Amino acid sequence: MQKIVASLFVAVALMFSASTVFAASGASLFSSEGCIACHTINGEGGSVGPNLSHVGSKRSLSWIKTQIINPSAHFASGSSVTINGKSYMAIMPSHRHMPASQVNTLAEYLGSLK
Repeated sequence: MQKIVASLFVAVALMFSASTVFAASGASLFSSEGCIACHTINGEGGSVGPNLSHVGSKRSLSWIKTQIINPSAHFASGSSVTINGKSYMAIMPSHRHMPASQVNTLAEYLGSLK
């Protein structure tokens, strides 16, 4: 029984460590890719695009990935989009050439924002 408890403890510790590293790398990618210039997270960033502080509670992981790779799949480029009562011009650049691993990291990070 002690081995099972110890194994569970190690598994939880590893998951916590991985999620902490993952969140840090996703946040770093959000900054390095320039997303922070237009989008706000927890009071930091620009206001050209919508606030993403709670995007994970509003959008699925699949939706977020599509938005990163091909934003015009959701909003026609140049159109006016109203989100939470505020209007934005749909001008998000496509990141279709971003490596899948980075798309996944960024999407997982955004999806964790609840």
